[in-house]
Amino acid sequence: MIFVVFMRDYNLYTKFMINLTKPILILSVIVGFLCGDTQSSKDIYAGDTYTEIEVAEGGTVVGNVKYGGELAALSLNLYADMQVPDTSKPTSEKLIVSSINNGLKNAVVSITNIKQGKKKTVPLIHPLVDQQKNTFVPGTLPILAGTTVDFLNGDEELHNIHTRSTKNQPFNLGTTYKQRISRTFEYPEVIKLTCDIHKKSYAWIIVLDNPYFDVTDRNGYFEICDIPPGTYKFQVWHEELGNLEKEVTVHPKEITNIEFNYAQNW
Repeated sequence: MIFVVFMRDYNLYTKFMINLTKPILILSVIVGFLCGDTQSSKDIYAGDTYTEIEVAEGGTVVGNVKYGGELAALSLNLYADMQVPDTSKPTSEKLIVSSINNGLKNAVVSITNIKQGKKKTVPLIHPLVDQQKNTFVPGTLPILAGTTVDFLNGDEELHNIHTRSTKNQPFNLGTTYKQRISRTFEYPEVIKLTCDIHKKSYAWIIVLDNPYFDVTDRNGYFEICDIPPGTYKFQVWHEELGNLEKEVTVHPKEITNIEFNYAQNW
């Protein structure tokens, strides 16, 4: 009799434990699938997408980015509802076009499909984004993934830096006069910076996954060096005009000239 009662109680206990552990087991499987068997963004971007090699006979691509449409640049009213002398109001434009050759400033040119090339070198001296007269300077900053950027408040008033990012950790920090903060951007993406206090002040950080890029100067010129011979896709990014692409063949130890013109699409 005692043995029968014991077995009956033991069977009930076993059924109870099985029912209890089923949800835990299922949850453990789900967690293991989500956390243990998937790659993080860092793993994906740090994988086989780019291999560093010694580039002995690299070529150079130099070029010009132009805007041939009607120059209807949008000046930003950064000083709405503020009593500020006209002499201290900077002109901030989405389109900055040279009157000499229609060259477009602040366009980022990069190679998007290169698989191997020169070493990724993160600068020891951090690039600087300053806030001067309620304006981010520079307005467009291309950097290599892993680069640390310094942010400086150069105005004698309160600012803040608010990033809109998804792959890199976003932040929203207030800064006082001459205060400097540093942040590292690990993953490729286009990031918009804004100041919530001066809502029309903004800038862009373009984080790239390889070292083959440049930003155009005031006449729209750029230069990208030490490219292994081959055919590559060159892309231009501009905050107002969007993207342009062109396939370019790079020859050993030669300079190749190319031109992008946004008038073709506008």
